[in-house]
Amino acid sequence: MLVRHRPGVTAAAAAMAVGGGLVAATPASAAITGCTYVAAITGCTYVHVTGSGGHRGAAVTCKGDGTSRFQAAVTCKRLDTGYEYRHDGPPERAWPADGTSTVWCDLGANLIHVAYVRLS
Repeated sequence: MLVRHRPGVTAAAAAMAVGGGLVAATPASAAITGCTYVAAITGCTYVHVTGSGGHRGAAVTCKGDGTSRFQAAVTCKRLDTGYEYRHDGPPERAWPADGTSTVWCDLGANLIHVAYVRLS
């Protein structure tokens, strides 16, 4: 079978992989790679969090000089149907003392991927 990639889709996927700091989720605190390419953001990490109702999520923390904004993003997978979807957290500034954006999956879904998006 011949598979052809559209240039725009391939470029967008490559940009997300490099600029979005995509990593696989792990149970412990983990560094998000690809975050240091932005001079105003010097490092990002995340931890898994569990809400009072059993919701699963991630708290993404980035350090910076306060001029750049970022937003956490997670990919979630429903346990009943296997449907995967993305949720975005609130925009935050990357400060020297850290800025944290927390994002949640729906109840009955597992968190399968954590990333951040640079907004400015």
